[in-house]
Amino acid sequence: MSGLDTRVILVTGGGNGLGRAHCRHLASLGARVIVADRDVPAAEAVADEINAAGHVARAVALDVADERSVTSAFAEAVAHFGEIDVLVNNAGGVFAPLTTAEHIALDDWNRVMAINLTGPWLCARAVIPAMKRRGAGRIINISSTSFSQGLPVELVPYITSKGGVVGLTRALARELGPHGITVNAVAPGYVPKRAEQVHAGSTLGMDKREAIKQMVLGQQTIPRSGEPEDIVGAVAFLASDASGFMTGQVMNVDGGWALV
Repeated sequence: MSGLDTRVILVTGGGNGLGRAHCRHLASLGARVIVADRDVPAAEAVADEINAAGHVARAVALDVADERSVTSAFAEAVAHFGEIDVLVNNAGGVFAPLTTAEHIALDDWNRVMAINLTGPWLCARAVIPAMKRRGAGRIINISSTSFSQGLPVELVPYITSKGGVVGLTRALARELGPHGITVNAVAPGYVPKRAEQVHAGSTLGMDKREAIKQMVLGQQTIPRSGEPEDIVGAVAFLASDASGFMTGQVMNVDGGWALV
């Protein structure tokens, strides 16, 4: 896509799942990719894979919920590449035992919000000053179709945080548009490989997961589960020149689960 071969793109949570798919796809289109993840060996493996394919990538350690880690990771990325043109706020997940709203522990609630909502804000805050100076930049946040559709399971903190990502996207788009910076979100639908990451460490049994999968498939207009490769094109589009007149929007890439 136009413009990607000149851009440096940092992907949070780039070592696994959808983040890995985004890094590989963006690099294949010519972008120089920063694979940022708190799982450093995974990030390094992705960067090595990209470099071995003849593209350009570098791994950095990043815990999006830790302000000092964010500062350090972005400073390292800038020192190596000189600038960050595009931020993909991909890192996120459930990170708490699944339970009903009245039984959620405050520490669990705060952990989910710290990673899924505060993290994207901290990372955006890290790139905004330089983007303003250049008068250009792209921020792409990853939300979830579950925010608009809801799910009949104990995911209140996760769904709430993904709604917050939509609010952050719209607020930043209003504030940063005059500086030449676009801010948009992608809302993936049910992607099993992503769902495995989302539910990692949860108490959600396989029977219930299968029931959720079948419920979502029954509501989609495209009757199949999504794959990471179904999502990466939307992020690449938002990172490219083709989306220059688009900001504050949420792209549902969900097989027609949410027709809005």
